[in-house]
Amino acid sequence: MDSIVINSEGDLKSVNYKLVPNEMATEKAGAETYVGCVEVKETYGLQDIADQMVKEGCAVKGSTVRLVLSEFADLVADLVASGRAVNIGGLVRFAPAVRGTFASETAAWDPAKNKVVVNASVGSRLRSAAASSAVRRLNTVTLPTLEGVFDLAANLPGQITSEGTFLVTGTKLEWDEEAEDEGFFLVYGGNEIRCPSLIEEANPARAVLHNPQEFPDAGAELSLVFRTRMGGETLYQVVYAGELQTAVAQA
Repeated sequence: MDSIVINSEGDLKSVNYKLVPNEMATEKAGAETYVGCVEVKETYGLQDIADQMVKEGCAVKGSTVRLVLSEFADLVADLVASGRAVNIGGLVRFAPAVRGTFASETAAWDPAKNKVVVNASVGSRLRSAAASSAVRRLNTVTLPTLEGVFDLAANLPGQITSEGTFLVTGTKLEWDEEAEDEGFFLVYGGNEIRCPSLIEEANPARAVLHNPQEFPDAGAELSLVFRTRMGGETLYQVVYAGELQTAVAQA
């Protein structure tokens, strides 16, 4: 099943993580165990860093900052390539290293077996910053699935009749029937029709709905719009992926 990750408090300054099952630890401990998996918000490049510095009050123009950062990155690469270690302000230390084996003390360099790589180690400044990070656990919500549509008026699968009744099968078919912006909607030709439920007690595996309007025999899109208990006022939408036909009711 598909799922969405919700940060219910929207804390953009925190390290956001979700919990995922740790199958190996669970098997060993004999009880279900979870590990934290960080959800990285985005990756910053040099231009992003320059823009952020200006946004936070740097007196130098963004274009100048970008140029300096670019030249700095080139210099670090050149220094490491020339056999030097570089410590960047306690954030990270880069140093060249050699990989591969040699047959003897006097063996020649073999590009097929040997290569120069870069080792990177996190500095104390960055370790301290990470250790004091605010953290926020994200809530993972499994999305509903719309598996099938059955026209009860015409007794046909994959079809909905004008002003007819139809059945939707799936999982987690849950919404607030009292909320006008939640529920099942039919979209066709720029029009959007909300189809009210005909079942008083909610059933997460099936929904019986009524199409209150006529529409041409031209096809339509069916979707379920809903809010989650943990997602606040945010609306989510799941669209039926199967082929769906529309039909005009026979007189």
